[in-house]
Amino acid sequence: MSAALLVLSFCSTKLLGLDRTVRLATGLGRRCRPLWRAFGARPAPQIADRIQRGLRFLPFPIECLDQAIVTWYLLNLRGHAANLRVGMKLSPVSGHAWVVNGGQTFVATPGLEDFTVVAEYPAWR
Repeated sequence: MSAALLVLSFCSTKLLGLDRTVRLATGLGRRCRPLWRAFGARPAPQIADRIQRGLRFLPFPIECLDQAIVTWYLLNLRGHAANLRVGMKLSPVSGHAWVVNGGQTFVATPGLEDFTVVAEYPAWR
């Protein structure tokens, strides 16, 4: 399932952009969340690990933005209050997206503290 969500996120961010993709995921997730409660809770690291394993099945590389969107979506779907963050740094110019849940950071990169958060999407209410 995570591989399919990664492909959907990849297509959606390219066609609709980040804001619309996040709004679409939030709306879909709020409608689907009651269905997932029957499956019980899973620890956040286990959910993130399954997403990383899903990357192996794709024939093209998935960037951090799509990984972070899917991680954020699945964590919120399973009841974890996760925030999606997008950051930039100027020297050298680069961007990165990651997810924060409590004290844990997913889709992290070395030097994450050097990024300035330019967009943040909160957990679903």
